[in-house]
Order: sequence, then C-alpha cells, then structure tokens
Amino acid sequence: MMDVRIRTAAPSDLSVLHALASAAMVFDRFSPDLLAEKLFFNPHPGRDEYTTLLAEADGRPVGMMQHVVRASEAKAWLGLFAVTADRRRRGLGRRLYDAALAAWRERGVRTVDTLTIPANYLVPGIDPRYTPACCFVESLGFVQRAAKSNMVAYLDSEFDTRRAEEALREKRIEIRRAADADSPAFERFFGKYFGEDWLAECGLAMQCRPPAVHLALRGGEVIAFSAHSSMNREWGNFGPMGTADDARGLGLGRVLLHRCMADLKAAGHATAVIPWIGPYPFYCRHLNCHIERVFWQYRLEL
Repeated sequence: MMDVRIRTAAPSDLSVLHALASAAMVFDRFSPDLLAEKLFFNPHPGRDEYTTLLAEADGRPVGMMQHVVRASEAKAWLGLFAVTADRRRRGLGRRLYDAALAAWRERGVRTVDTLTIPANYLVPGIDPRYTPACCFVESLGFVQRAAKSNMVAYLDSEFDTRRAEEALREKRIEIRRAADADSPAFERFFGKYFGEDWLAECGLAMQCRPPAVHLALRGGEVIAFSAHSSMNREWGNFGPMGTADDARGLGLGRVLLHRCMADLKAAGHATAVIPWIGPYPFYCRHLNCHIERVFWQYRLEL
C-alpha cells in the first residue's frame, strides 16, 4: 500500500478539496464557497460534529471524506467523498472510511446515512451515475433504502399572487414575508408539525435579506410556510415548505411556492432547484418544471 497520510482538513485546505471534489463529481457544479459551506459550516454546532478527512501521498492530496456525527441520536452521516482517478481501487477509500468508522464507534453511533446531512446537504443521496460510489458504499454494508429526486423549475412566469392573496384575506388568512419577530410562532408551528431540522433550515433562510421565508397565518398563528436559499444559494435552491394538517386544500402551497419563485427570479436566477421532492405532481401543476436528477439513499446499521 502506498505511503498515505490521513489528517483532518481545515478551511485553509479548501482549494485542494475543491480540486479533488470537482474532478470526481463531474455531474455536479459548485463553487469553492459552496463546498466550504458543505464541509465547514455547521448549522447545529451544539448537536453535530463535522469532520473532513484529507489523504495525502507524495506531497499531494489524493482523497477526501466528510462525515458528521450527532452523538445525542447515535447517528452519523457519510458526506462528500472523493479519490483521485490514479489512486482508485487501491484501498484508499477504505482507509478513509475506516478512520471515519473508528470515530463513529467511539461516539456510539448506531446508524449512518449517506449525504443527507440535516440543513446542509449538497444532494440528497448518491447519483447512480457515480456507479463506483454506489459499489463502494454497498461493499461497506450500506443498504439502499430509497430513491429521491431533484427537480428543476424554469422561472419564466410572472408568479403574481395578488388575486389569490386577496381571496385568502377574505377567509382571514394573511400571506406575507416572515419577520424576525415571528420566531415564537415558528417554534410552535415546527414543534407541532415538522421538527427541529426544518426549523433550522428556515432559520438559515431567515438570515437572508429580505428573509427568504413566506408565511400563511390565521389568527396570528403560522399554518403554512415556504422557504428558499437556506443552503446551496448559488443554485436558486427552494425548500422546505409545508402546511398544517387542518389548512390543506386552501391553495396556500401554490401561493407560497410562487412567492418564493418570484424572489429567486428577482435575484437573477433563470432556474430553481427543488431538492428531495415529495409530491412532484404538485410542482408540475404549478410550475414549468421536470425531474432532473435521481439519487439513491443508503443506510448502514452498526
């Protein structure tokens, strides 16, 4: 086996990490800043531990592997990983993985998912066109558990919601952009319906100026929301969005979706990425869009 040194990467390694990832991930596009967000920005600093391992041989970088640990839930995520073409099939990926595995065992991890890092994933699984990556994780014992998709939406409409908003006002439903003062109502809504990880994503979207979250409220309480630009902002990233159970069927989703698309269009995006989609017919009814990519999600039980 070649003489390889594996160490923990730092933000100062970003240029070599970007070169490694860009050469390996040929179906993805990302700037150095976006890769830095994925590897070094931790949206849950009190819960999650981020690590990126960097392998070097002969004085040059030859591989990388990111992993995230949430010890409080005995959970980890295998994040982005890459090996240079001339070093593949020589055991380097396994050495990087073994270093991550040792950290998981030390922290009591029982379940490991691929790439779906809460509030900070680049893509929601492995694109099967990266077939060697699928083979690699399967050889480690990961089992495919789901297939998920990303959509691309073309921002070629006006997204005028004024008439729909007026009709909703007659039903005493207010549609507006979220404000910082909405934080208590956010916490009540997400605590009841969607959980802490989506609350964190909306918190990131709220950091945009103006805030990239739109709300439907009834009696001062949030009953639906949509967000964009919580992560992967250079792609025109949309989501998440959701509606309270007792507010479904009122047309809130379409209005909130269109308000987000209007924001992205005004910011100069020609398209929007809708990741990890659930009800794709909903988007097809209300946007000029299509499924663009498919991803396989894997899980390992330790």
